[in-house]
Amino acid sequence: MASIAAGAPQQALILTNSKWLRMATLLLFYFTQGFPIGFFFYAVPAWMAANGATTVETAAVVSAASTPWAIKFFNGFIIDRYTYLPMGRRRSWIIGAQSLIVLAFLTAAVVAPQHTQVAFISAVAFSANIAVAFQDVGIDSLAIDIMPEDERAKAAGIMFGAQYLGIAAATGMGGYLFQHFGVVAGMLGGASIPLAIMLYGVAIREREGEKRLPWSSGKTHPGNKEVQIEAWWPLLRDAFKAILAPLSLILAPLMLLRAIPGGLFEAFHPQLFTQTAGWAQSEYTNLISSSTLASGVVGLLVGGWVVQKIGSRAGMVIAAIVLGSLFAAMGFSPQLWTDSKVLIGFQLTYDFFALLYMIAIIPVFMKLCSPAVAATQFTVYMALGNIGRPIGASLAGVTAGAGHPQWVYWTAAIAVCVILVLSIFAPFPKGEAADEAEHEVEEHIAQADGLTPKVD
Repeated sequence: MASIAAGAPQQALILTNSKWLRMATLLLFYFTQGFPIGFFFYAVPAWMAANGATTVETAAVVSAASTPWAIKFFNGFIIDRYTYLPMGRRRSWIIGAQSLIVLAFLTAAVVAPQHTQVAFISAVAFSANIAVAFQDVGIDSLAIDIMPEDERAKAAGIMFGAQYLGIAAATGMGGYLFQHFGVVAGMLGGASIPLAIMLYGVAIREREGEKRLPWSSGKTHPGNKEVQIEAWWPLLRDAFKAILAPLSLILAPLMLLRAIPGGLFEAFHPQLFTQTAGWAQSEYTNLISSSTLASGVVGLLVGGWVVQKIGSRAGMVIAAIVLGSLFAAMGFSPQLWTDSKVLIGFQLTYDFFALLYMIAIIPVFMKLCSPAVAATQFTVYMALGNIGRPIGASLAGVTAGAGHPQWVYWTAAIAVCVILVLSIFAPFPKGEAADEAEHEVEEHIAQADGLTPKVD
């Protein structure tokens, strides 16, 4: 009895021993991802714009925040190659990344920047988001390592539903704290949840016998020693060879262009809502929070079912027609930009159909992958999609920032028109090889199923 009691603590909070602990871990860490995203894509730009910042200045922050997501592809190779095995294959990276998120917020709270200190705010936004990009890859890798295949579909829905909830909570919290209590309180609020979940990450372990911290008792699990790391160069070479195939090059713009409107609006809308329409910054962030939450819930419940019924091509065409018409109408109607009903309707419509488009396009790019390197190739495509966001933010600076705000919407409409043409006329991958590639991606990448993340 004594020996059992003495050994009991060593069995507590071990991920491989508990399905519910695994699900809770994914939910908590994906919820945390919403904080750097919600703060630096929405709450901070809204605070800057409410204090008189220009579109060029908010665009710089959004670009800095989105850049780490565009190069996230390389994070997986780094995490696979370098790790501290006595703490598990992934947990040291996850804890370290979570710590950097907290540090970025605390640094901003100590400095208490003014809205004019764009370089510093951009540096904080970049640091927080490069940390969460590493945390994202670490959590995805952890899910692949420790979760049975029959848990992954459910886990993916939990993960991205949690990310949407985190973005909604962070955007709402950040907007309220910045407006009513100032930048110090806002940044401290942004640090609070990531700090709590970082401590949770310290408390858990991946497998029995591992260390919780480097100075704790424990050792490397035998299973981790047996894991062989594949050579980098052959994997990269074969993946990029597949990406440069003719059909891949034809379809690649469908992924690249999808995030350009998001980058445009994240840079321009804080100014539009707070300076042109006269909204309080918390009113703007509350709209983003509510719209993100609503579109996420609807997408989670019915988005995949709708695309399955009508097909990927039809889903992409419908989304492109609605979004293109929406953007063109906004561009030709600047007199309506102060009408709150128009602004609310625009945001709700944009969020839902942008999500519908992503849910529809994911299976196309899964099938486009070469079965031999499907997981790596798919990750490259997702990174390509994220490149559109900083491009969009930069375009907001040279359109609205140069005194031509209508071109924000016309630029978005042009991007969607290209998407529409390709969605209608481009050949889509099909056949046994495409089905094999899709299965491999679903099997090896946790994010391949379920709700598509707002920022991947």
